[in-house]
Amino acid sequence: MMNFENDTAFQQNSVTVFRSLIAGLDLGNLDEAQLYDLSALASESAEGLCQGLLCLSEGLENGEMLPPEGILQVSSYLKASAHILPVLFELSEKASDTLGKVKKITIYPMM
Repeated sequence: MMNFENDTAFQQNSVTVFRSLIAGLDLGNLDEAQLYDLSALASESAEGLCQGLLCLSEGLENGEMLPPEGILQVSSYLKASAHILPVLFELSEKASDTLGKVKKITIYPMM
């Protein structure tokens, strides 16, 4: 990322910027089955990442030490998780919201 005088990305938290970019994605071209899949996968992935972070945190609390070469890997994982968790929740919310809109406008033929 380059630092320009008028660049607003540096004035905001990178996680917030990333989430707002994902929030701008249009999911209107996905069909109902794809929206269900996206919503479920995003929620499950977020839950899995949270469980991994919890496990790592408990290991550290129990005094389990990381080897020096593992510290950089854990740091990278934590940074990536900090960015991906909000994205997964945003995708899940957008898919659910879009599903709600699709269901509201679905017209069933009268017999």
